[in-house]
Amino acid sequence: MENKVALITGSSRGLGKEIALEFAKQGFDVVIHCLKEQQLAYDLQKEIEEKFKVKTLVVFGDIAKEEEVRSFIDKIFAHFSKIDVLVNNAAISDDTLLELKDESSFNRVLEVNLTGSFLVTKYVAESMLKNKTGNIIFIASTNGLDTYYPYSIDYDASKAGVISLMHNYAVSLAPYIRVNAVAPGWINTSMNKDLTCEQLTKEKAHILLGRFAEPKEVAKVVYFLTSDDASYINNTVIRVDGGSFNGY
Repeated sequence: MENKVALITGSSRGLGKEIALEFAKQGFDVVIHCLKEQQLAYDLQKEIEEKFKVKTLVVFGDIAKEEEVRSFIDKIFAHFSKIDVLVNNAAISDDTLLELKDESSFNRVLEVNLTGSFLVTKYVAESMLKNKTGNIIFIASTNGLDTYYPYSIDYDASKAGVISLMHNYAVSLAPYIRVNAVAPGWINTSMNKDLTCEQLTKEKAHILLGRFAEPKEVAKVVYFLTSDDASYINNTVIRVDGGSFNGY
């Protein structure tokens, strides 16, 4: 039987990489996407093909630019002819003091995290609707719900927008395509590499489990939401934050 195909944007490293590995482990053919880190993408491709004996494809492109999105989506359909699962994972942050933020950096975060998720979903959903089947996951964040960091105001706003995007797509693509979001809290990825010991201690104190998530723990939730075991979960945001509290 032909494998299902999963596209994970921003999957050369971090959470995206773990999501790609999880889908490969579950027998999916996997499309690895990134913008710049080509060698990491090819390294992941080799790892997946050797470990799981599934097919892979590596594509590149800036998801904030419509022509580049159309180009790599066309390559995927030419190679696999379908996309069964889309995980909108690609995102950037630009944490600086609120008073130092400018229009250019603010807009770039929104363009990648929000507009990019919209554009990729737009072109993938067209095919899913024709086939009357599919699953779409948006990687949001507790930052888009109730975790507020003024130095991440652009990132927080983008993730709130992603959650709204998810709800609207769930409505417009029903009943054929299930659309959900995963909202992680802190994850042990390179995005958090610059946190000081003091900051780490402070943030972990607001998590009932007392630690950050491992990327694999979030990846398993993402896969679950696309599986038959989650067949009646739709238009929903799942928090994966270890039990944050005190306003976090």
